[in-house]
Amino acid sequence: MNSNAVHREELVWPGWTQFAMILPLIGGVGGLIWAYSQDRLTTGIVIAAGVLVLVGLVFLRFRSIVIEFGPDGAAFGFNKPSRRVPCDRIVAAEVETYDVARYMGWGFRFGWEARDRAYSIMGHPRGIRLIFDDEKGRRWKVFVSIDDPETAMKALGLEDSSEDPG
Repeated sequence: MNSNAVHREELVWPGWTQFAMILPLIGGVGGLIWAYSQDRLTTGIVIAAGVLVLVGLVFLRFRSIVIEFGPDGAAFGFNKPSRRVPCDRIVAAEVETYDVARYMGWGFRFGWEARDRAYSIMGHPRGIRLIFDDEKGRRWKVFVSIDDPETAMKALGLEDSSEDPG
């Protein structure tokens, strides 16, 4: 979809959240100190390394949301568009404000209903809720954080959600 994308955005987490990733590092160092004081250095190294690797992988995997909306449809995902929805499968779309209570946090989240998901980034409260059918005919509702949802809707040719969703 890259060559035909009309609207593309990449949203990253606020700087303070990236700074907060240092806390597990401090915990890992604390674990090493504890292990050394207990003569269990091997155990401490394994625990600290595990924590640091896990935090690093999570940070690298979920550091940004990339969205592409255009005549071919919508594509979105963390770090790169991993979910693609052709225009002919989109039933409706509307600009919304992210409902933290519905999804209980930020990131890749599950909603209250089956097949209700969110791709959200803290600090980017607006986005688009897409309602679409997958290849098996199942109906999905997905919220995607976007800084300029109106332009993304225009790129899809869905400027007004009150129009006929078919």
